[in-house]
Amino acid sequence: MKSYYALIAAGGRGTRLWPLSRADMPKQLLPLIDDHSMFRTSIERIRPLFAPEAIFVVTGQQIAGQLQAEATEIPRENFIIEPYPKNTAPALALALSVIQQRDPDATVAILTADHHISQVDKFCDVLGAAWQLAQAGRIVTLGMAPSYPSTGFGYIQQGQSLGECRGFPVYKSRRFTEKPDIVRATHFLAAGEYSWNSGMFIWRVDRAMQDLERHQPAMYAMCA
Repeated sequence: MKSYYALIAAGGRGTRLWPLSRADMPKQLLPLIDDHSMFRTSIERIRPLFAPEAIFVVTGQQIAGQLQAEATEIPRENFIIEPYPKNTAPALALALSVIQQRDPDATVAILTADHHISQVDKFCDVLGAAWQLAQAGRIVTLGMAPSYPSTGFGYIQQGQSLGECRGFPVYKSRRFTEKPDIVRATHFLAAGEYSWNSGMFIWRVDRAMQDLERHQPAMYAMCA
């Protein structure tokens, strides 16, 4: 897959699992599942698709050194460090602009540093299908089939079916709902047309920057 890059968002501050995790040791640096940190595991599961040179990490200054020590195979210039914390969107905008400067034809998979994914082979297959869909200029997001009425995930309502890509069903997105209360989450589960929002997106970097310029011109200007 030509010009395909992984961008791992690893800048969380560790507040959700406090006191186990904290600002200088957020959950992506903790070995919560096995002997490896969540960050290290997130790298290992994408190695079948991405060479170290094609993996980028965006993070904050406080934990950048620890992440670099855990992933010495990734070039140091591929660690994009926020000058100061400004939440997710500005961090991703900065990282996407850096990748675009390196490769204007890039397609980028924005991935998480703290998810547990048991079916690694299937996950890599999904990322391959997402790359194919993104070549047409689509914004691709990965949904997960909900198994209970979670109030901790956002939800994606499925729209029109677009068929399949490499064996995976594809839908237009009708609506995003951010972390509903238990009543709405129960309704979404029963409806059968909602997915959990994984927070992972795949798109061409030129499309990403065009959308950023259109919807967040001030942020775009800071990154251009």
